[in-house]
Amino acid sequence: MKKWIWRGILALIGIVAVIFGGWWLIDHFQYSQNVDQASDVKKWEADPRPLQSQKAATKKLADITQPGKDQKDLASAAKFVVIPGLRGAWSIDAKTKKAGFGNNWVPQGITQSNSTYFVSLYDGNHKLNSLILLINKKTGKYTKSLILNSKAHVGGITYDQPRQRLIWSDDTSKLGGAGISYTSQSTIDAYKAQSMQQAIASTRIPLQLANRTSAIALYNNQLVMVKYGQNKATRSILALPLNAQGLPNEFSLAQFETLVTGLLPKIKNKSTLEQTNIVFNDMIQKKILNSFNAGWNRLQGVAIADDGLTLLSQSNGAAPGKIWIWVPKNRTWSKLDFDKPKAGDQIVNVPNSVEEISLNASETSLALIFESGARAYREEGNFLHRPSYMDRIIVLGISH
Repeated sequence: MKKWIWRGILALIGIVAVIFGGWWLIDHFQYSQNVDQASDVKKWEADPRPLQSQKAATKKLADITQPGKDQKDLASAAKFVVIPGLRGAWSIDAKTKKAGFGNNWVPQGITQSNSTYFVSLYDGNHKLNSLILLINKKTGKYTKSLILNSKAHVGGITYDQPRQRLIWSDDTSKLGGAGISYTSQSTIDAYKAQSMQQAIASTRIPLQLANRTSAIALYNNQLVMVKYGQNKATRSILALPLNAQGLPNEFSLAQFETLVTGLLPKIKNKSTLEQTNIVFNDMIQKKILNSFNAGWNRLQGVAIADDGLTLLSQSNGAAPGKIWIWVPKNRTWSKLDFDKPKAGDQIVNVPNSVEEISLNASETSLALIFESGARAYREEGNFLHRPSYMDRIIVLGISH
């Protein structure tokens, strides 16, 4: 009798082992199939293939509960555009200056012209120069890669439509502090990574205020910048004046240190938050800044309509992200005070890990990008539980 009991127990253990082993193999195969090797991708390009089916991506948006009694079906009306490069992409090795391949690209920023989505990614392994990938808005297809000349986080990008210019945050420390870089549409059109085999030509403006940037936007002759951080002393929304060329003036790390040194008697023995307020207020008096706000926890992106209507994205870890809709009290942004909209939704829930957001020129749609599709995030956990991820840009229709 005891032999039969032990045989039953052993058989049960064997069945469980087979089930879990099979589960592990399926999970391992699925995730390994989403990771490229260099031979899988044409040199100097990015893999345009998605990580999951359109049906799976749509369901992830459809399953999110919206605030309020009236549940809107965002998924059926949304447009989904594949983020290229999540399986793998070519760039330039920052040390050797030769072609290098990576499969741990992290999406950060999104902006758009009338014809193109621009998506920024940095190398999660911190070896390759960052990328800005171009996607045809009409077809939703990847067209080419712009290789940048640094490993910057590229947390914010924006497109200056009147001047036909692409601008991005360049926070690499090796260039003597943070900065803003830009290039013209004509330079973008002429750039061919495969034949040039070098980074795209661009101009860099030293701008220490651009450190820890998660989003930038142009509004009313200002550069609005979201800076991320864990507390009120390090997170903020800044509005910088633009010069006659439509660009922020240089404000280097050395200039910033000189300004702070001059304020030492005022900030001595003050809390970090008080010190930040003193420094920023001094910058406003010197017209380096137009305004600042302490910001909100986990704030990531900003998009501003011509009438001042402001949309802000908030990332909440594994929980759904949020799009906040606000009406500024002062259109000049001399003070960043907001009211709730008088009509319509104030909050829209979206998939987790939302980053930068971008309005189209006609202000009829909002594009959202997510970093959860990056290998470092989608492979977290184990075969028993994997996190939800989004490998698409989601484009939502808006009205105001």
